[in-house]
Amino acid sequence: MQQSGKQEGGRNAVSWRGQLNKLIPLAIFITLTPLTIHAQVSSSGLSALASPVAIGNGLQAPLRFSNEAVPTNQVSVSMGASMIYNDNVFDENSDRVADEAASITSHFAFLRQTRNVSFNFNYSPSFFLYKNTTQYDRLNHMGNLDLEYRFSPRWVLTLDDGISYQNGIFQSLVGQQISSGLGSPTGLNQSVFPYTDRTLTNTSGFDLIFVKSHRTSIALTGGYNVLQFGSSQIAGEPLYNGRSASGGIQYQYHITEHTSFGISVLHEDSTYKGGDAIGSLERYQTESALIALQSHFTPSVTVSFFGGPQYITTFGESAGVSATEHFQGAGGGSITKEVRKTAFDITLERRVSDSGGIYGQVEYTSATLGVRRHLVGHWEADFRNGATRIDTLYSQLGTGRTDGLLGSFELVRPFANGATFRVSYQNGHQLSSGTLPIAEKYDLNLVTLAIDFRLKSIPIGH
Repeated sequence: MQQSGKQEGGRNAVSWRGQLNKLIPLAIFITLTPLTIHAQVSSSGLSALASPVAIGNGLQAPLRFSNEAVPTNQVSVSMGASMIYNDNVFDENSDRVADEAASITSHFAFLRQTRNVSFNFNYSPSFFLYKNTTQYDRLNHMGNLDLEYRFSPRWVLTLDDGISYQNGIFQSLVGQQISSGLGSPTGLNQSVFPYTDRTLTNTSGFDLIFVKSHRTSIALTGGYNVLQFGSSQIAGEPLYNGRSASGGIQYQYHITEHTSFGISVLHEDSTYKGGDAIGSLERYQTESALIALQSHFTPSVTVSFFGGPQYITTFGESAGVSATEHFQGAGGGSITKEVRKTAFDITLERRVSDSGGIYGQVEYTSATLGVRRHLVGHWEADFRNGATRIDTLYSQLGTGRTDGLLGSFELVRPFANGATFRVSYQNGHQLSSGTLPIAEKYDLNLVTLAIDFRLKSIPIGH
């Protein structure tokens, strides 16, 4: 499939200047029209109404400086353009293809917060224009919707939903916010990249919180995730499309003003279809009992830990394999420090997760580091690095392991008129091994120059 993609790119290659002249007006028109909504990170909310437990609410806050203003009560529209160099467009080390691309991106945001309601909507479409691999010249969409509503003094409802539709095997991290703290134990795997030319993800969830007192709260939670891929395959093996539904109950107790303790009991039911590395149809049921502790040691330092058992039941539809049961421990923690000139987050975790379409359910281990630093003048440096390992849980048909490394360095320079200039370097490595027929590996390098413009920002009533 990749070879035919290269041939198609060669046949369709036209003048670089001609492509831009034809497609830029169309891309500008399309990207300024909101179409859909991708969960990334949560902004601010009604934290005074009900503090979320240390793990399980599914949203991560952006990593911020202590004096950084959080936008609220406004409607804003911005637009950006970038030039990208990718030295391995198809993620194929044996026959590498390098290419250049231009990208046009816009961002629409609606932020509204009152005493009882917090509403946050973001949508970012983008259009990529490749010089040679023109089959990737398509519109991409990312967006998210977060809502908190206090409908009585003791009851709070939170909703979050998002969609991402991405073309191309590898997506740049340029301009994406660095997140902090622990994510959801039922969230999608964001660290392993599938070898496919198109990916659709949808994540949604809710929390219904009963605030019993200023110290105690109880929450009912639910979530639904969808992960679907395009037609390309890795090492001759189709990828797994996945769907999962989860639900549970959480209890939180504030030990002190700055320290909280939580207990979460969660159930997740996941189904994977389409692949054949571990069978064409796989279903997993995961029961989790997790204990979490979160403390603000100082106004600038937050520490979180979680741990507990996970019990996994696997149902297979291949090779006559019956249901199997597996027990393992889950755990992790994070340290976040946010001061005026430096902000950083270190997160470690081990739990059951999806595999990004390569296998079914896997044992997921990761370590991430994110740093933001003010430099001289108005310059800012952003650094992120992560290491991930996933291991198959389905041992009766074979073993599979995928290791990934991802790092990026970005220099950011804002200007008084609302424009922002970015230059970045990004590097990725991924290697799969084991007895299952997945043996692809890749490494790549991305260099990006980008500039963003704030077109309009309109305050709305408080």
